[in-house]
Amino acid sequence: MSSQPSSPPRVVVRGSGSIGQRHARVFRQEGADVWLWPVRDRDLTGVGGVDEATGAHLLDDASGPAALRDAFVVVATDTSRHVADALEALDAGAEKVLVEKPVAPSADAVAALDAHPRRSAVWVAAPLRAHEGFRHLRRLVGRLHRGGSAHVWCQSWLPDWRPERDYRESYSARADEGGVLRDLVHEIDHATVLFGRPLLLGAVVDSDGPLDVESDQAATLLWRTPGDFAVTVRLDYTSRPASRGVVVRSPDGTLEWDVTRATVRHTSADGEVTEQVFDHDLDRDLVMGAQARAAMNLRPSTSVDERVARGAPATLTEGIDAVRLCDEARAAGAHVIADLAHREGGS
Repeated sequence: MSSQPSSPPRVVVRGSGSIGQRHARVFRQEGADVWLWPVRDRDLTGVGGVDEATGAHLLDDASGPAALRDAFVVVATDTSRHVADALEALDAGAEKVLVEKPVAPSADAVAALDAHPRRSAVWVAAPLRAHEGFRHLRRLVGRLHRGGSAHVWCQSWLPDWRPERDYRESYSARADEGGVLRDLVHEIDHATVLFGRPLLLGAVVDSDGPLDVESDQAATLLWRTPGDFAVTVRLDYTSRPASRGVVVRSPDGTLEWDVTRATVRHTSADGEVTEQVFDHDLDRDLVMGAQARAAMNLRPSTSVDERVARGAPATLTEGIDAVRLCDEARAAGAHVIADLAHREGGS
C-alpha cells in the first residue's frame, strides 16, 4: 500500500516589503505553501488572490490571525514591531517563528518575547551563517589553537542600498530603529560564532558624517573572547566601493574571507596559500534558501554544531546577545564622546 504524499509546509510571511517579498519567494522555491500578510495597504492583488511579485497567496487583517496557527511564521515587519508580531504568532499557535534581524531595537525591548513560554520556537534571521564560505571559515578557525587577532568589517554606501528610494526615508535613517549597529548586526552575530562570546573593551560610534540621517553612520568596536582572540569590527554606511569580510591572523597562519567575492583564503605559517571559491554564496536567494530549509527542518534547541553546519539562523538567545552588544557599544561610544567633549572644554 503506497503512502500518501505529505502536504507542503505552510508559511505565513508577515510584512510585504522588500525582505518580506524575498522570504515569500524563497520559501516558495523551497516547496512551501506561502501566504503573504502585508502590514500596510499595498498595490497587491485582493485577498484570496495571488501576489504577482512572489506567487504567494494574500491575507489581510481579517484572515491573517487565523492563518498563523500551526504555520511557520516569518516576521519581516519594521524592527519596532518585531517583538509584538512574534508574540502574536506564538500566541496564535504558530509552529515556529523566524524574526528578521535585529530581533528588536534594544535588548530591553525583547523582554516579553524572552519570557514567553514558547521562546524556544523562535529563530532570528542570520543568513551569513548559511554562506558556505562562512562554514568553511569556521572549520579553519577551529583548527587554530593559539588564539590571535581578527578584523571583521562591513562597509558600504547607504544610498546605494536601494537606489530607487530616498535613503533618508528608510528605516536605516531612524535613530530609534536604524543605524549601522542594528542594520549590520550580522557581523556581530557571525563573529561571535567564529571566535566566542565577546567582552566589549571599547567602541566609537559616529552619528555625524556625510549622510543626512539621525542614526549612527559608523561604528568601530574592540573586544576579547575566552578563546584568546582580540577582535575589531568596523561597520559603516559611508564607504565606497562596498567591502565585507574577515581577516584572522595567528601564529598558525592567516585566514581571509572576502564575502563580496565569495572566497576563503588560507595562508599557512610557512606561506603556503590555498583559496576556495563558493559560487553558491553569490546568489542571495540560494543562501536564504539554505537558511529557510534549516529553519524548517531543525529547531533552535538543536545542537550548535549541527545548526551551524546546516546554515540555520540564530536562536533567540543569540539574537538578543547580538543586540545587547550593540547597546553596550552605543553606551561606550557615548562615553567616549562625552570624555572628548570634557577634555576639549577643559583645554
